[in-house]
Amino acid sequence: MRSVLRVVLVAVTLVSVTACRQADGPVPTPSAETQEELVDVARDLQYIASGSDPAAPEYLEADLRKYARRESARPAAEELARRTSAAVTGLMLGDQDAQRLTHNLWLSVAARDISERQVEGLQSDMQALLLSMGAPQDRAELVVAQVGEVQRAVSDRPRRWYELF
Repeated sequence: MRSVLRVVLVAVTLVSVTACRQADGPVPTPSAETQEELVDVARDLQYIASGSDPAAPEYLEADLRKYARRESARPAAEELARRTSAAVTGLMLGDQDAQRLTHNLWLSVAARDISERQVEGLQSDMQALLLSMGAPQDRAELVVAQVGEVQRAVSDRPRRWYELF
């Protein structure tokens, strides 16, 4: 009888611990107005890549900065823009890649309630995208690291006690 009780106790404990994973948060979707703004951001990225507008990096910084609601998060968003500018400079950036990169940048700054697992997924997507576009590995890694910093700065998601496991 005692061994059956132990097995049941172990099974219940294992199920409880595995169920304590952090739930995914809602992923924001851009409004119609934001979609129009993101078209400009994609264009800024293409100008940075081609070198055709020397002011494009500053425009990108300003564009990302406005999505950071907290004043304390704005420097992290600006650094993300600088690192991204460095990563895409000199690349051939087509419309689709520019739009995907823009969306990932926007999510990095605008998503305030996503889980750590979702942040890791965003970082992985960002790295894969930058490398597929031909960005140098070291610059892509700097952008990916900054995505995590931006998320720490903008996140409103409280950590729960069970998320420590």
